[in-house]
Amino acid sequence: MMLHVGALGTDFRSASLRMRDALYLEKERVKQFLDSIPDDSPLLEVVALSTCNRIEVFYVCSDHPAASAWLRNHLASFHHIPGGHIDKVMKEYHCAEAVRHLFRVVSGMESMVFGEHEILGQVREAYFFCMKNASTDSYLNRLFQQAIATGKKVRSSTAAGRGALSIASIAVERMLELEGSLAQKHLLIVGTGTMGVRALKRLHGEVVGALTLCNRTEERAIRFARRFGANHIPFNDLINGIPRFDIVLLATANSGAPIITAEGLQRARSNPEKPLLIVDVGAPRNTEKAVETLEGVRVVCVDDLRETAERRLSERKKELEAINEIVEEQVREFTRWYRYKHSPLCGTDE
Repeated sequence: MMLHVGALGTDFRSASLRMRDALYLEKERVKQFLDSIPDDSPLLEVVALSTCNRIEVFYVCSDHPAASAWLRNHLASFHHIPGGHIDKVMKEYHCAEAVRHLFRVVSGMESMVFGEHEILGQVREAYFFCMKNASTDSYLNRLFQQAIATGKKVRSSTAAGRGALSIASIAVERMLELEGSLAQKHLLIVGTGTMGVRALKRLHGEVVGALTLCNRTEERAIRFARRFGANHIPFNDLINGIPRFDIVLLATANSGAPIITAEGLQRARSNPEKPLLIVDVGAPRNTEKAVETLEGVRVVCVDDLRETAERRLSERKKELEAINEIVEEQVREFTRWYRYKHSPLCGTDE
């Protein structure tokens, strides 16, 4: 039986933030999604990648049209979304095109922030999670191990990954653009995971009026507060504590429901005229949509960072030719490996 690599996915270019939120798979939901794929489906191996900017399923199949059609229907059913909506935002990649796409993704070429660091770790985590849940075999194991190596090579061999560009750092840049200075601002960072810590590091050297941390695990918030000379508040006090701050950066994973609701925030704010900037980089978003309608509140979400990101990318995009050479070299290497198992990879001349 001839086997092929394929991918079906969408990203920030083709799907709205609302649609990406609807398709997003938290780790627990990835497990449910993998378990929901029956043994007799056309998908023989699967890796699901879900980030704030992209949701993609990489797979191995023997029949691309059958696999793609089945996966589209299954995604619509799993997420309770009309199939027509899935068809509008999802793009297919077959064989060498799918391989090339994954290598471009892991290299940061397809990211909102070109060359950003997070995607390499996100691809690695997605692969290992799916591997541990027995949804991969020799093809995707080889493909994702080589993809991770490609991402590392791009970052070590080119200037594309140097510096502090990331979604978190771009979020801080956006704060500075909107506020001009943080010297008189009381800033709250919610979340001390990768995003939150990167935001803290980007803020190092900036003059901030006061900095406070909040995290679901309070011990972690206390530890990072000591490290960065910040204050901390318990997660249970978050909604009531928000009115004390001028800026709130939400850099925590969504636990299934927004952590800031319009009703809760409105009840907590004694002075609705006091300006409040909320920068939400969560996936899905941590701020209820209705919060944007509250007086004095401005909400900046991931998609709002694109303009800021584009202005920071000119130097990195000079590395595009060098990155392309690495990616194409890696595509050829995977193709050579594939030839030993089959005939030439469809979509190539080799």
